[in-house]
Amino acid sequence: MGRLPDVFEVTAGQAASSTPARSDATAAPRGAATAAQQSAAAPPDGAAPSEVRSTPRERVRWGRVVLVALSGVVSHVFGRATVGVLVPAMADDLDLSDTLIGALGSANMGAYFTGVIIVTFTAGRIEPFTFLRAGIVTSTVGLAVIGTASGPAAVVIGTALAGLGGGGIWLTAPVIASEGVPASRRGAALGTLTATMGAALIGVPIATAALRSIAGDDTIWRPVWVAQAALSLVLLAALSVFVRARRTERVAGAGGFGALFRIHGWKRAVAAYMAFAYMTSSFANFLGRALEGDHEFSRTAATLVFSWMGAGSIVGALAFGRLSDRIGRPATMSTVMALSAGAAAVLTTRAPVAVIVAAVVVFGAASFSFPSLTATFVSDHVSDRTFAAVLGSMTMFYGPASVIGPAASGWLADRTSSFSTTYSVIAVLALAACICTATMRRPLRETPQHAPTA
Repeated sequence: MGRLPDVFEVTAGQAASSTPARSDATAAPRGAATAAQQSAAAPPDGAAPSEVRSTPRERVRWGRVVLVALSGVVSHVFGRATVGVLVPAMADDLDLSDTLIGALGSANMGAYFTGVIIVTFTAGRIEPFTFLRAGIVTSTVGLAVIGTASGPAAVVIGTALAGLGGGGIWLTAPVIASEGVPASRRGAALGTLTATMGAALIGVPIATAALRSIAGDDTIWRPVWVAQAALSLVLLAALSVFVRARRTERVAGAGGFGALFRIHGWKRAVAAYMAFAYMTSSFANFLGRALEGDHEFSRTAATLVFSWMGAGSIVGALAFGRLSDRIGRPATMSTVMALSAGAAAVLTTRAPVAVIVAAVVVFGAASFSFPSLTATFVSDHVSDRTFAAVLGSMTMFYGPASVIGPAASGWLADRTSSFSTTYSVIAVLALAACICTATMRRPLRETPQHAPTA
């Protein structure tokens, strides 16, 4: 097949810079070069001197980062956000109540939580890249099931499978994408994860609206799921061919809680993550229904608003990721939660259409940044397989809140015949997350990327 593009390769120097010394390697003081390192640093035949001066640790391989980041599209856009885009048509076709729509979100998040538990307690024995690919396979099966569903039961099963695969994807994609990335640029690199999700969230509603326009039928929804399953298979093939992830240090699978408890401010970080879980699992899930029912949007207009949310998330993910590299993760996390609270509050009012759309854009820019900011916060303290275990431990708290969110939000909507109360609760929880993160202290320095020793 020929030589792989350099941007996708993992060099020996990069592996050495981000993992502890192996048992068969000779330990050397910081700054001392071993013979093996000197050999790895030697310029290849025909290499320009400028290529030699750029060390692997300083050079971020953006092509590889983006390709790995696209796996987040499968878990968070195809497997989760698309429900909000298509659920008005799905509800009309399958006669779904808001309570049942909430159950779909709860099934997705409950299965995601199950996937998190599996990854957390087996992370020490299985390579992160193996989890990533297994997650994509599971989510793809779920998408195919939804795309061929003829009743509510099949839709519930499909959304659950999509959520189950999401656990394997999200707990491993950040550490694979940030392999070899210095702490000073980690926020920008991991911001790419949510930026790619935002790009996909722009495309899904536009493609859906275009397909419906061509067919002259605004009730179409199944072909969108089938197309997403096919694209997920293409991504899986690309990752298998072009990405070579290094082997990681074996660690105790259940050691995530111990490492989490050593992080300063972990209680407030976990509380904010739980509030975010309720908020994010509810906001988009009912957005289309809220826009049509409470704000009198047409079906096409409500669908395309999701594209505006995606556009906001691209800008926000990259901007807030870079901002966190400058002012710290806690301050940036507090900022995005304050913006999310304000955006959710707007949806409880009868504001003009332009203001509603602006609020959705702000919500996309702010809230979509929070997962990568949280992942970067964890990555600042631990890495490799320990990263998956620690983020998984945090998600043990995240999971129940994400399951309760859609069910409670749908129940409130059915009882009040509007979505004002639903979005009021979301705004209050976002404000609580803002307060939690605002009182967290920025670490004095970033810790090196290696698994903590016993």
